[in-house]
Amino acid sequence: MLRKLTAVLMLVVAGPLLAGDDSSGFYQRYDNEAAVVEHTIAQAVENHQLVALVLGAQWCHDSRALAGYLNDPALAPVTKNIALLPVDVGYLENKHALLSQFGYPAYFATPTLLLIDPQTRRVINRASLPAWQSAHNESAAALQDYLQAQLQYWESQWQPGPIVPEVEAFETQQANRLYEDYQRLGKLLAKEDAGQPVPALNARWRAVKQYRMALQADLIRMHQEGEIGDKTPNYSPIDW
Repeated sequence: MLRKLTAVLMLVVAGPLLAGDDSSGFYQRYDNEAAVVEHTIAQAVENHQLVALVLGAQWCHDSRALAGYLNDPALAPVTKNIALLPVDVGYLENKHALLSQFGYPAYFATPTLLLIDPQTRRVINRASLPAWQSAHNESAAALQDYLQAQLQYWESQWQPGPIVPEVEAFETQQANRLYEDYQRLGKLLAKEDAGQPVPALNARWRAVKQYRMALQADLIRMHQEGEIGDKTPNYSPIDW
């Protein structure tokens, strides 16, 4: 078990990914995810790197696109300054335990590219990461520019903002609801991926997307403003 974990850790933190556009082995599942996270963070602190926690799934074309960009050898001068940790979320699995330690309890799309300061364990790119949720519309060159800009921002300007208990409580509450929707939606996705007809999938997908995108936008605003605002958002329940 320990030997297998050590081999996985070497794969994750050894350096930039090998060149190529095959994304099938990019997103990983770990026997001991917590140990892999701690090792990655420790290596990032030692090497003065940002941590890039990338959540995605092979069934998602945007996730495959982002994996292909990160495999591009042109990104090596940038990714050498980043400790990369790709995580396979399967069919929208609950990743609260992984993400809550970084003040980001739920992911809002596949893929999600979180850039994390390893010292404070805070996400530095909350407001700008939504662009990479539609990675298929981007390019490796655009990702290279983005990562370089984020590294410069982290090294020269970034400071962790205040933690607002009311916002954190609201975020956690909504994360729990979102994961419940993901659980139901994930079952439908798995059936379709297995070749079974799922007539209700498109409507349910649109309903969950409307909710998660509205929630993400509200949370970005709240974290920027440091408060929930005059009125706590209310989201319509999804008819399952």
